[in-house]
Amino acid sequence: GYGSNRINASYAFGGMELLDQTLARNFGIHVDGNVEVDFSQFSQIIDLVGGVEITLRQDEAQVINEELGTSLTEGTQMLNGAQALSYARIRKLDADGDFSRTQRQRTLINAVVRQVKDSGMVKLMGIVDDILPMVTTDMTNTEILRYATALLPLLTGAEIVNQRIPADGAYTYAMIDGMSVLKADMESSRQLLRDTIGG
Repeated sequence: GYGSNRINASYAFGGMELLDQTLARNFGIHVDGNVEVDFSQFSQIIDLVGGVEITLRQDEAQVINEELGTSLTEGTQMLNGAQALSYARIRKLDADGDFSRTQRQRTLINAVVRQVKDSGMVKLMGIVDDILPMVTTDMTNTEILRYATALLPLLTGAEIVNQRIPADGAYTYAMIDGMSVLKADMESSRQLLRDTIGG
């Protein structure tokens, strides 16, 4: 109903519902549930799970230190919520811009999952209870608790798979309607998603 635009515009125009419709129409992906966390809440959630272990490059550590007045160094570090948020927001260190920033965000999400998967059911349920008031979701609390209960046993030996759309070699840079955009090879992107998550 809004014509052609960047994919993230669908959320701006119509929230989770329009974003889900856009993903279904363009990629054939049905989203079972959405969870939205703002930046300040994200930082609190990292602290609730006890921080996250991230391997930093020296330049990444330096950016975080300059922003927060900390003294992180290159190598594997336990980041608190503020440090993790700073890490996730780093934009200008890499020539590929947003690709590296979104890779950092995926790395961070993986680290959170690793941190909570060894927590045990009782601790996990406590964490979920603390986190629920901080998120916006189209799922009920009962659904979230049911998913958490079902997924925890699976996480122990699970491998987390990440995917980025568009993938390397599956897009071109373009200027459309005065906007600088990545124009994805849609069939290649759909196939990559089918290969990654099934369907």
